[in-house]
Amino acid sequence: LNKSNIHRTMVVRSNSSSLAVAVAVPAVLAAVTAYLVWKSSSDDENDKAAIVEDMIQKRRSIYPKDYDPDRPVPKTIIDKMLYGAMYAPNHGKTKPWRFVVFSGAEQRQALGELEQQLYKQLSPTDQFKQAKYDKKLTNKQRSSCVIAICMVRQPSEKIPEIEEVEAVACAVQNMHLIASAHGVGAYWSSGPLVYSKEYKDYLGLTGEKDQVLGMFHVGYPRADKKWPTVEARTKDVEDKVTWKL
Repeated sequence: LNKSNIHRTMVVRSNSSSLAVAVAVPAVLAAVTAYLVWKSSSDDENDKAAIVEDMIQKRRSIYPKDYDPDRPVPKTIIDKMLYGAMYAPNHGKTKPWRFVVFSGAEQRQALGELEQQLYKQLSPTDQFKQAKYDKKLTNKQRSSCVIAICMVRQPSEKIPEIEEVEAVACAVQNMHLIASAHGVGAYWSSGPLVYSKEYKDYLGLTGEKDQVLGMFHVGYPRADKKWPTVEARTKDVEDKVTWKL
């Protein structure tokens, strides 16, 4: 080959190499960018999953006796709890949950007095306990708010009643998890008084098969009250779960 041919060959190869680099570099950058986006998204999803798992494990019933009555829970948090309840699963999209929020001091006082009245009225004399009677009122006074948990029965009754009750329970779990995420204590109380016709009438439930399922007490724990620690429940899984492989 003469010098001219060699020079032309080198130029062609040089141009080819430049073209290859010009094509390859953007492709590599695009691939790296795509990987980083995926990695970031994957890490973000893993972080979110870990937060949810942690919150479920930390959820505990925090009783009104341990609330700080001088520290009200902001309405914004109560609103988030109630909004979260609306995302509970429910068969047939019946959304059977209903909530009555007692946030004012006078309203909670009246609710506590109603429970005292019903307790005295429904309890046999030999089973009446003064401490329990007093707690009916103090629990309402110490709570920042009390939310009545109600189930309104589907008029057609197409969906089995138990499934409607289950849906309401899922809604309450959502509320409880959101409360816990904000460091707010909550406690679902129930019992004969709550299930009585008098209580149902007081809450304005008019359907014959509508039900009051409990009262959800909400409040910040006192400064000296530590949040209950998370204990391992591996044994529960072993005892209560059966795998069919």
